[in-house]
Amino acid sequence: GDTAIDREERELSVFSIGADWRGDAFRVSADVGYQDHKLYNARPSVTVGAGLPIVAAPDSDSNWAQPWTNSKERDVFGTLRAEVDLGANAVGWAALGMRKTDESNVLASMNVNAADGSGYQTRFDNVREDDVKTGEIGARTTLRTGSVGHTLSATVSGFHSESKNAYAMGDFSGWNTKIYRPVDVAAPPTGFWPGGNMFDPLVTAKTILSSAAIADTLSFMDDSVLLTVGIRHQRLKVYGYDYVTGLGNAAYERSENTPLAGIVYKPAKGVSLYANYIEALQQGGVATRGGFGGMPLTNENQPLAPYVSRQKEVGIKVDGGKLGGSVALFTTGQPQAYILGDTFGTFGQQRNRGVELSVFGLPAKGLRLLGGATLLDTKQRHTLGGATDGLEAIGVPEIQVNLGADWDVPGVPGLSLNARALYTSTQFADIGNTQKVPAWSRLDIGASWATRLMDRDVTLRARVDNVTDKNYWASSGGYPLYGYLVAGAPRTLAVSATIDF
Repeated sequence: GDTAIDREERELSVFSIGADWRGDAFRVSADVGYQDHKLYNARPSVTVGAGLPIVAAPDSDSNWAQPWTNSKERDVFGTLRAEVDLGANAVGWAALGMRKTDESNVLASMNVNAADGSGYQTRFDNVREDDVKTGEIGARTTLRTGSVGHTLSATVSGFHSESKNAYAMGDFSGWNTKIYRPVDVAAPPTGFWPGGNMFDPLVTAKTILSSAAIADTLSFMDDSVLLTVGIRHQRLKVYGYDYVTGLGNAAYERSENTPLAGIVYKPAKGVSLYANYIEALQQGGVATRGGFGGMPLTNENQPLAPYVSRQKEVGIKVDGGKLGGSVALFTTGQPQAYILGDTFGTFGQQRNRGVELSVFGLPAKGLRLLGGATLLDTKQRHTLGGATDGLEAIGVPEIQVNLGADWDVPGVPGLSLNARALYTSTQFADIGNTQKVPAWSRLDIGASWATRLMDRDVTLRARVDNVTDKNYWASSGGYPLYGYLVAGAPRTLAVSATIDF
């Protein structure tokens, strides 16, 4: 039905079924699902032209989507898992998974090229078919060597993904409009720049990942110290194919032995100090079109080389029963890929350092709290010619805070009221840090009532998001180099009911 955004409609159909069987030493579970998701006139993101300031967010319920735009996605997915006890302290397992996705989109991108919100839209259609298969086998056992306990595990996994894609675009000059006063037009033709067969798309990407890992968690001093060490051998194959001819245009194969290590120290009941380090082989990015307005690329649709990501983290967790919290410090690094001129490539690195804080508990009878904050420092490094070294990455706020509370109403069994406050600080929409997206805050409230109706346990829920109906840009980021702006949702009422049978 209709959403809180003007003219926007959403349809969602979901079916799923699960089955479990448990024997004395053998267990099997299976889940199968189908999802059909349709969006009509979905409000698109906004790209602000280079050198322009970020324009003020329009009314939260306004919509600059064209009336002929739509997005349709169907998914079929399933999992099968079996476990067998191999002894008193050992278990083995095997699992399979699959997903098939069919997606089609008729879109009208929004590009702002003036400070008053004026700009233009262009049509972009695409279809996508994904076929994903996964598998895993593994075993785990526990044993002791003297005073040291061991939890040993070994896993072998595989991932295979094949994607078919095609697209068609309209004239890049598009039609003039304004985000504050949108102009509806008839759907223009899309033959200006076709990319493959929209009715029978070819395979454009294939990914094959295999992994074998072993790990041991050693326990010392009556389990007050836990040390985990392991290593994983990953082999990644990535292939790219031309949208029109189906011929291969890029192929990468890389193998890495990636370590993992972690330690936990429990100096007192409910207190844990920890540190960990992990590496992982990751797939490189790919760009289908580039330049402001969608101009061609020299390496269009060609994936970049795989890379190894690294993460370090230290922290403390405290659980005092009624109150608890945690503090974590972390650092990660990854290549920075974007479009420069007519080429998509890796032009530097992005380093992230941050602090995560969380708090939870029962400060008073009937009152529950849950909150957290993330303080993040992102820096660009080793950029081309050092042009943007030391500047912040696109779409990463320095501060994010959320705090929620749930209160049981005295004298009304099963009734509780809840509220949540969110805050996101400023962020940038360009690598040069000239386009600053304003900070925003939001308040959500709700209520739930757990009772019995007709001898059934029933829970009724109601929630209002963005109570003050604030206008704001919720996030920035997306396509390489472009800080697409996503408008925050308007005041929205949602109601639901859960019935136990």
